[in-house]
Amino acid sequence: MKVKAQAILFVIMMTLSYCCSALESAQPILPSSEVLTLIQANRDNPETLAKLLPIVSHPIKSSHYEQILMTQLRDQKTDTKNFRELSKKIGTLLVNKVVECLAAKNVNINTPVSRFQGLELNGNIELVSIMRSGDALVDTFINHFPKAKVSKILVQRDEKTAKPNFQYMKLTPTIAQGNQIIITEPMIATGGSLDMAISLLKEKGVKEENILVASICAAPEGLLHLNTKFPKIKIVMTALDEKLNDKKYIVPGLGDFGDRYFGTH
Repeated sequence: MKVKAQAILFVIMMTLSYCCSALESAQPILPSSEVLTLIQANRDNPETLAKLLPIVSHPIKSSHYEQILMTQLRDQKTDTKNFRELSKKIGTLLVNKVVECLAAKNVNINTPVSRFQGLELNGNIELVSIMRSGDALVDTFINHFPKAKVSKILVQRDEKTAKPNFQYMKLTPTIAQGNQIIITEPMIATGGSLDMAISLLKEKGVKEENILVASICAAPEGLLHLNTKFPKIKIVMTALDEKLNDKKYIVPGLGDFGDRYFGTH
Protein backbone atom coordinates (compact mmCIF):
# COMPACT_ATOMS: atom_id res chain seq x y z
CA MET A 1 0.00 0.00 0.00
CA LYS A 2 2.82 2.36 0.93
CA VAL A 3 4.54 1.80 -2.42
CA LYS A 4 1.24 2.29 -4.29
CA ALA A 5 0.53 5.52 -2.40
CA GLN A 6 4.01 6.82 -3.24
CA ALA A 7 3.45 6.02 -6.92
CA ILE A 8 0.13 7.86 -6.96
CA LEU A 9 1.71 10.84 -5.21
CA PHE A 10 4.54 10.86 -7.75
CA VAL A 11 2.07 10.92 -10.68
CA ILE A 12 0.12 13.77 -9.06
CA MET A 13 3.30 15.79 -8.50
CA MET A 14 4.46 15.25 -12.08
CA THR A 15 1.05 16.27 -13.44
CA LEU A 16 1.01 19.44 -11.35
CA SER A 17 4.57 20.25 -12.47
CA TYR A 18 3.63 19.80 -16.15
CA CYS A 19 0.53 21.97 -15.80
CA CYS A 20 2.46 24.75 -14.09
CA SER A 21 5.12 24.68 -16.81
CA ALA A 22 2.46 24.79 -19.52
CA LEU A 23 0.76 27.77 -17.89
CA GLU A 24 4.05 29.62 -17.57
CA SER A 25 4.95 29.07 -21.23
CA ALA A 26 1.49 29.71 -22.66
CA GLN A 27 1.09 32.90 -24.67
CA PRO A 28 -2.07 34.91 -23.95
CA ILE A 29 -4.47 35.24 -26.87
CA LEU A 30 -5.33 38.91 -27.23
CA PRO A 31 -8.49 40.25 -28.88
CA SER A 32 -7.86 41.55 -32.41
CA SER A 33 -8.60 45.11 -31.27
CA GLU A 34 -5.79 44.93 -28.73
CA VAL A 35 -3.40 43.42 -31.28
CA LEU A 36 -4.27 46.25 -33.69
CA THR A 37 -3.49 48.82 -31.00
CA LEU A 38 -0.13 47.15 -30.36
CA ILE A 39 0.71 47.15 -34.07
CA GLN A 40 -0.14 50.85 -34.39
CA ALA A 41 1.97 51.67 -31.34
CA ASN A 42 4.97 49.66 -32.52
CA ARG A 43 5.21 50.56 -36.21
CA ASP A 44 8.87 51.49 -35.71
CA ASN A 45 9.69 48.47 -33.54
CA PRO A 46 10.68 45.62 -35.87
CA GLU A 47 11.09 43.02 -33.12
CA THR A 48 7.58 43.54 -31.76
CA LEU A 49 6.06 43.71 -35.25
CA ALA A 50 7.74 40.44 -36.20
CA LYS A 51 5.81 38.75 -33.39
CA LEU A 52 2.52 40.51 -34.10
CA LEU A 53 2.65 40.20 -37.92
CA PRO A 54 4.83 37.19 -38.82
CA ILE A 55 3.63 37.22 -42.45
CA VAL A 56 5.31 40.59 -43.03
CA SER A 57 8.90 40.58 -44.24
CA HIS A 58 11.15 42.54 -41.89
CA PRO A 59 12.60 45.07 -41.41
CA ILE A 60 9.56 47.18 -42.27
CA LYS A 61 11.26 50.50 -41.58
CA SER A 62 11.89 52.35 -44.84
CA SER A 63 15.33 53.55 -45.90
CA HIS A 64 15.99 57.29 -46.19
CA TYR A 65 15.71 57.06 -49.97
CA GLU A 66 12.39 55.24 -49.72
CA GLN A 67 11.11 57.88 -47.30
CA ILE A 68 12.12 60.66 -49.69
CA LEU A 69 10.36 58.96 -52.60
CA MET A 70 7.28 58.20 -50.50
CA THR A 71 7.07 61.83 -49.36
CA GLN A 72 6.94 62.97 -52.99
CA LEU A 73 4.48 60.19 -53.91
CA ARG A 74 2.12 61.15 -51.06
CA ASP A 75 2.17 64.88 -51.89
CA GLN A 76 -1.17 65.88 -53.40
CA LYS A 77 0.67 68.39 -55.62
CA THR A 78 2.52 65.57 -57.43
CA ASP A 79 1.12 65.34 -60.98
CA THR A 80 0.42 62.15 -62.92
CA LYS A 81 3.73 62.14 -64.81
CA ASN A 82 5.83 62.44 -61.66
CA PHE A 83 3.57 60.04 -59.74
CA ARG A 84 4.26 57.38 -62.36
CA GLU A 85 8.02 57.99 -62.29
CA LEU A 86 8.09 57.83 -58.50
CA SER A 87 6.03 54.63 -58.51
CA LYS A 88 8.54 52.98 -60.83
CA LYS A 89 11.49 54.01 -58.64
CA ILE A 90 9.76 52.70 -55.52
CA GLY A 91 8.75 49.55 -57.39
CA THR A 92 12.38 48.86 -58.28
CA LEU A 93 13.38 49.13 -54.63
CA LEU A 94 10.47 46.85 -53.78
CA VAL A 95 11.80 44.22 -56.19
CA ASN A 96 15.01 44.14 -54.16
CA LYS A 97 13.04 43.43 -50.97
CA VAL A 98 11.07 40.71 -52.73
CA VAL A 99 14.20 38.96 -54.00
CA GLU A 100 15.50 38.79 -50.42
CA CYS A 101 12.51 36.54 -49.65
CA LEU A 102 12.98 34.21 -52.62
CA ALA A 103 14.86 30.92 -52.63
CA ALA A 104 18.30 31.07 -54.23
CA LYS A 105 21.02 28.54 -54.99
CA ASN A 106 24.78 28.63 -55.53
CA VAL A 107 26.03 28.63 -59.09
CA ASN A 108 29.62 28.42 -60.43
CA ILE A 109 30.64 30.64 -63.33
CA ASN A 110 33.79 31.81 -65.07
CA THR A 111 34.68 35.50 -64.94
CA PRO A 112 37.32 36.86 -67.36
CA VAL A 113 39.80 36.34 -64.50
CA SER A 114 38.82 33.25 -62.50
CA ARG A 115 36.11 30.87 -61.33
CA PHE A 116 33.43 32.39 -59.14
CA GLN A 117 30.62 31.04 -57.00
CA GLY A 118 27.56 33.26 -57.13
CA LEU A 119 23.79 33.05 -56.70
CA GLU A 120 20.77 32.58 -58.91
CA LEU A 121 17.08 32.28 -58.13
CA ASN A 122 15.92 28.75 -57.49
CA GLY A 123 12.66 28.08 -59.32
CA ASN A 124 10.26 29.91 -61.60
CA ILE A 125 8.44 33.15 -60.85
CA GLU A 126 4.84 33.98 -61.79
CA LEU A 127 3.26 37.39 -61.36
CA VAL A 128 -0.37 38.09 -60.46
CA SER A 129 -1.62 41.63 -60.92
CA ILE A 130 -4.68 42.79 -58.99
CA MET A 131 -6.09 45.19 -61.54
CA ARG A 132 -5.92 47.97 -62.11
CA SER A 133 -3.44 49.35 -59.58
CA GLY A 134 -1.40 46.16 -59.64
CA ASP A 135 -0.58 46.80 -63.30
CA ALA A 136 1.43 49.85 -62.24
CA LEU A 137 3.87 47.58 -60.40
CA VAL A 138 3.78 44.54 -62.65
CA ASP A 139 5.60 46.31 -65.50
CA THR A 140 8.49 47.11 -63.17
CA PHE A 141 8.61 43.52 -61.93
CA ILE A 142 8.61 42.16 -65.48
CA ASN A 143 11.78 44.17 -66.15
CA HIS A 144 13.49 42.17 -63.38
CA PHE A 145 11.75 38.85 -64.06
CA PRO A 146 11.53 38.88 -67.89
CA LYS A 147 10.55 35.19 -68.12
CA ALA A 148 7.72 35.47 -65.60
CA LYS A 149 4.20 34.67 -66.76
CA VAL A 150 1.50 37.16 -65.74
CA SER A 151 -2.01 36.44 -64.48
CA LYS A 152 -4.68 39.10 -63.96
CA ILE A 153 -7.46 39.39 -61.37
CA LEU A 154 -9.88 42.31 -61.37
CA VAL A 155 -11.43 43.02 -57.96
CA GLN A 156 -13.17 46.37 -57.60
CA ARG A 157 -13.83 47.97 -54.26
CA ASP A 158 -17.34 49.26 -53.56
CA GLU A 159 -16.68 52.83 -52.40
CA LYS A 160 -19.85 52.84 -50.26
CA THR A 161 -19.27 49.59 -48.40
CA ALA A 162 -15.47 49.16 -48.92
CA LYS A 163 -16.25 45.54 -49.84
CA PRO A 164 -14.51 43.82 -52.78
CA ASN A 165 -16.44 42.76 -55.88
CA PHE A 166 -15.01 40.13 -58.21
CA GLN A 167 -15.10 41.13 -61.89
CA TYR A 168 -12.59 39.15 -63.96
CA MET A 169 -9.80 36.57 -63.76
CA LYS A 170 -7.32 35.20 -66.31
CA LEU A 171 -4.74 32.80 -64.88
CA THR A 172 -1.80 31.07 -66.54
CA PRO A 173 -2.12 27.29 -67.09
CA THR A 174 0.91 26.79 -64.82
CA ILE A 175 -0.37 28.84 -61.87
CA ALA A 176 -0.75 25.77 -59.60
CA GLN A 177 2.48 23.98 -60.52
CA GLY A 178 4.38 25.07 -57.42
CA ASN A 179 6.03 28.20 -58.78
CA GLN A 180 6.67 31.25 -56.61
CA ILE A 181 3.67 33.56 -56.99
CA ILE A 182 4.21 37.31 -56.57
CA ILE A 183 1.04 39.38 -56.26
CA THR A 184 1.40 43.07 -57.09
CA GLU A 185 -0.99 45.22 -55.04
CA PRO A 186 0.25 48.77 -54.33
CA MET A 187 -2.18 49.50 -51.47
CA ILE A 188 -3.39 47.22 -48.66
CA ALA A 189 -6.23 48.97 -46.83
CA THR A 190 -8.83 46.57 -45.43
CA GLY A 191 -7.14 43.62 -47.16
CA GLY A 192 -10.46 42.70 -48.79
CA SER A 193 -9.23 42.65 -52.39
CA LEU A 194 -6.20 40.57 -51.47
CA ASP A 195 -8.35 38.24 -49.41
CA MET A 196 -10.53 37.57 -52.44
CA ALA A 197 -7.58 37.21 -54.82
CA ILE A 198 -5.66 34.82 -52.56
CA SER A 199 -8.81 32.77 -51.94
CA LEU A 200 -9.37 32.49 -55.70
CA LEU A 201 -5.76 31.39 -56.25
CA LYS A 202 -6.02 28.78 -53.51
CA GLU A 203 -9.23 27.45 -55.09
CA LYS A 204 -7.23 26.96 -58.30
CA GLY A 205 -4.60 24.92 -56.48
CA VAL A 206 -1.98 27.52 -55.52
CA LYS A 207 -0.33 26.73 -52.20
CA GLU A 208 -0.56 29.49 -49.62
CA GLU A 209 3.14 29.23 -48.74
CA ASN A 210 4.04 29.98 -52.40
CA ILE A 211 2.34 33.38 -52.32
CA LEU A 212 4.23 36.62 -51.75
CA VAL A 213 2.54 40.04 -51.89
CA ALA A 214 4.44 43.14 -53.02
CA SER A 215 2.89 46.39 -51.80
CA ILE A 216 3.90 50.04 -51.53
CA CYS A 217 1.68 51.17 -48.66
CA ALA A 218 -0.32 49.19 -46.10
CA ALA A 219 -2.59 49.80 -43.12
CA PRO A 220 -2.33 47.74 -39.91
CA GLU A 221 -5.99 46.69 -40.20
CA GLY A 222 -5.47 45.00 -43.56
CA LEU A 223 -2.25 43.31 -42.49
CA LEU A 224 -3.84 41.95 -39.32
CA HIS A 225 -6.75 40.54 -41.32
CA LEU A 226 -4.44 38.81 -43.80
CA ASN A 227 -2.13 37.58 -41.03
CA THR A 228 -5.09 35.90 -39.35
CA LYS A 229 -6.61 34.32 -42.45
CA PHE A 230 -3.47 33.44 -44.46
CA PRO A 231 -0.64 32.79 -41.97
CA LYS A 232 1.61 31.11 -44.56
CA ILE A 233 1.87 33.96 -47.10
CA LYS A 234 4.55 36.64 -47.08
CA ILE A 235 4.09 40.38 -47.53
CA VAL A 236 6.78 42.86 -48.54
CA MET A 237 6.05 46.57 -48.40
CA THR A 238 7.64 49.99 -48.59
CA ALA A 239 5.64 51.78 -45.87
CA LEU A 240 3.44 50.75 -42.95
CA ASP A 241 0.99 53.59 -42.31
CA GLU A 242 -1.00 54.56 -39.20
CA LYS A 243 -4.58 53.39 -39.70
CA LEU A 244 -7.75 53.48 -41.77
CA ASN A 245 -10.15 56.41 -41.57
CA ASP A 246 -13.94 56.17 -41.42
CA LYS A 247 -14.08 55.74 -45.21
CA LYS A 248 -11.56 52.89 -45.04
CA TYR A 249 -8.80 54.93 -46.68
CA ILE A 250 -5.22 54.60 -45.48
CA VAL A 251 -3.96 57.42 -43.24
CA PRO A 252 -1.74 59.30 -44.07
CA GLY A 253 -1.77 57.26 -47.28
CA LEU A 254 -1.51 58.78 -50.73
CA GLY A 255 -5.11 58.85 -51.97
CA ASP A 256 -6.42 56.52 -54.66
CA PHE A 257 -3.30 54.97 -56.20
CA GLY A 258 -5.01 53.85 -59.41
CA ASP A 259 -6.64 57.23 -60.06
CA ARG A 260 -3.40 59.10 -59.48
CA TYR A 261 -1.30 56.70 -61.57
CA PHE A 262 -3.69 56.46 -64.53
CA GLY A 263 -4.80 60.09 -64.39
CA THR A 264 -8.49 59.40 -63.67
CA HIS A 265 -8.79 61.39 -60.44
